[in-house]
Amino acid sequence: MKLFYAPGACSLSPHISLREAGVDFEIVKVDTTTHLTEGGADFKAINPKGYVPALVNLRR
Repeated sequence: MKLFYAPGACSLSPHISLREAGVDFEIVKVDTTTHLTEGGADFKAINPKGYVPALVNLRR
């Protein structure tokens, strides 16, 4: 799983919940002004509304 977050957003509670549940996940920082992830990907391709937090399940 990937948890997309932005500093100052309400991303802390899902982060804590995932840790408490023992789920293996990675966190990805999003710039909510440019809508780019820290790796340079377009966050609106992941969540068209651009809202964080967003959780993506990598198992399909």
